[in-house]
Amino acid sequence: METTSAISMTLCLFISTIFLSSLACAYHLKDPEAADLKKEKIYKDSKLVNADDFFASSALNPSQLKPLANYDGIYSSVVDARTIPAINTIGITIARLICKPLAVIPPHSHPQFSELLTVLEGSLYVGFLVPYSSNLQKTQLVSKILNAGDVFVFPQGHIHFQYTVGNTSATVVQAFNGANYLSAIVPSSIFASDPPINDDYLAKAFKLDKTVIEDLRKKFS
Repeated sequence: METTSAISMTLCLFISTIFLSSLACAYHLKDPEAADLKKEKIYKDSKLVNADDFFASSALNPSQLKPLANYDGIYSSVVDARTIPAINTIGITIARLICKPLAVIPPHSHPQFSELLTVLEGSLYVGFLVPYSSNLQKTQLVSKILNAGDVFVFPQGHIHFQYTVGNTSATVVQAFNGANYLSAIVPSSIFASDPPINDDYLAKAFKLDKTVIEDLRKKFS
């Protein structure tokens, strides 16, 4: 009897902690529309919580899709802590993408989060790279052609990519285990850094002529 009571009490405390934590982390910035996610989080009295703090109307509707900067043929809508305040610190982000035929999302990584990708329509060639521990000069490619209904996981920190195959657009939903996910685009990170990486170094590292490095800077800046 005492054991049962102790378990019940523990469960009640655990559930209460989760509930109160969810309420407490529902508020991060006074103005989500102008959110600077690096600012200190602002918490709100849980007594003032209402449904709107956990809700975003039509956030992933096709009408909300906007061209993704520097990605030709990619349109996206993202729901994160700037869209729904309650997401803050909970660790969830979701995005809907329309990828036009032959559209490319270049190699990139999410240093802090993993990604779960679900294809709703169309087909995508996707993959990520796994370093070989025995040979630092090579990586293993893990890739698939995804069709409607398929799901693929990109592990945290791994360089990965997406490419629309076929003659039709692809619609996908991405889910991240973080409230405000970040992407490190490989080409842009290298050739459009601020301040720029030394040209001599890049030329030697990639075994290219400096004129090629200069041309790559122009393309990715």
